[in-house]
Amino acid sequence: MEGPWSELLNSDWHDHLGSGKREDRIGNDEWLRAYLSRWAPDLEETDPDELRLALRGLRKLMQRMVRAVVSGGEVDGRDWKALNKILASAPLTRRLVADGSGYEIEFVPERRDLASLLAEIALSFAEVFANGDPARIRICANEDCRWVFYDMSRNRSRRWCEGSACGNVMKLRRFRARQKAREESNRK
Repeated sequence: MEGPWSELLNSDWHDHLGSGKREDRIGNDEWLRAYLSRWAPDLEETDPDELRLALRGLRKLMQRMVRAVVSGGEVDGRDWKALNKILASAPLTRRLVADGSGYEIEFVPERRDLASLLAEIALSFAEVFANGDPARIRICANEDCRWVFYDMSRNRSRRWCEGSACGNVMKLRRFRARQKAREESNRK
């Protein structure tokens, strides 16, 4: 269930090691080019400032919705309306195509512009609610990271964006805290 939605959410990058470094990757030309080449390679020419503003607005909307879901609350009705407005802003055409072993219906945006990009990102996010399990959306338990991910673990207990990164960092922090507490109690 990862896709353009999670990559956009995580474009608000935080250093998981606790240095306090943070980067809004939407402002990074290299990141933006790579993102667009993955998710909208045929996007018509768009004003970069307008693109960045629109992506930041959609990210902020999805962040609010994710925080509501993760906290066990309800997504605000205004946020649902805003998401649906974005989805409706890029009409789709249905097309029958042969796929080698049969036929399938393909949904194609009528135009490839900023509205269609935002709608595709919003659609990937909406599919988590419609076809996935929104209760599996997580925010990394490392306060320095806060990466958003979809928990695919069998028992739905994943806490870290990556066990090899944040999981190890947090284990090391707990170990050092226990060690420090032991040293302090030995001094008394």
